Amino acid sequence: MKEKKFKLRYWFWGSLLIVLVAGILWSYRSSLMAGTIKSALAQTGTIIHQRKVAATFANQEWPILAPFSGKVQFVGEDGQRFRRGETVATLQPEGAAPGTKQEYVMNQAILAANGGLFFRQSDGLESTMTSENLSSMDLGKLLAQTVNVKTAGATAQAGEVVGKIVNNLIPTVAFLELPSIDGLIVGKTIRLTAGDQTVSAKITRKSDKPLGVVVQFPNYVDGSAINRRQEVTWIYQSPTNGVLVPRSALWTQGEELGVFLWSEGVVHFKKVKVLDEDDNQACIENLQSGVPVVINPRDGLEGLVANVKNI
Repeated sequence: MKEKKFKLRYWFWGSLLIVLVAGILWSYRSSLMAGTIKSALAQTGTIIHQRKVAATFANQEWPILAPFSGKVQFVGEDGQRFRRGETVATLQPEGAAPGTKQEYVMNQAILAANGGLFFRQSDGLESTMTSENLSSMDLGKLLAQTVNVKTAGATAQAGEVVGKIVNNLIPTVAFLELPSIDGLIVGKTIRLTAGDQTVSAKITRKSDKPLGVVVQFPNYVDGSAINRRQEVTWIYQSPTNGVLVPRSALWTQGEELGVFLWSEGVVHFKKVKVLDEDDNQACIENLQSGVPVVINPRDGLEGLVANVKNI
């Protein structure tokens, strides 16, 4: 009888100890898990699909040469438009003193052979980097040419380039170096941002080597005559507006994709539909802006009572 009572007492206290230890361990586990939870607020925003790509521009350009050696006096500012036949600069022969009869007789006006914007800067590619050559020539050899940028000074030697006229009334053409040309079709357009202009440029040629496309802009691109080779932004997919969460918040539970939300101190799983995503964010359908979402999800969070801080 005493032995039976002892066993019952032993069982009672053993069971109580197990319950206490389990409770302590559960409390410690919940506290530990809650303490390592990180969250961020879902926010309204836009996912933009774009990347920087290298562009080589071509315009209709005419270099202007000094007919003889002498001092150059330019008319107007760089980038100013001149009509055909207007004076863009005057050239004073070497040895002619200012104000003398010799200067009056021998000074020569340098005229604009065509209408357009005048620039003192040239790069030596005005005659070869043209829209026609980008459309028909070997692009590898054409693009391998070295740019030799020069800005005309106060004096010039006979035959030296003292500037160029750029026709800004016709569209600029460019070759774009792209990571892939899959899905791009000649005759279709792509969205590009060059400087402050965002436009749809028409694809006129595709190239496997070098990899990229030749495009025609709808107008003259400001800055393309000075910086022939520069970066433009290729908008390769339409943007998506909606409620955004960090991409790290996405979690697959069973066969369902969702996120863990933190509401009223409790973490719970919500199945979601992803409308769009990039490397950092995901746009979620029917998710309220401002709700905290767990950004380091894992198993065991469902129903967890937690007091977490947003990061």
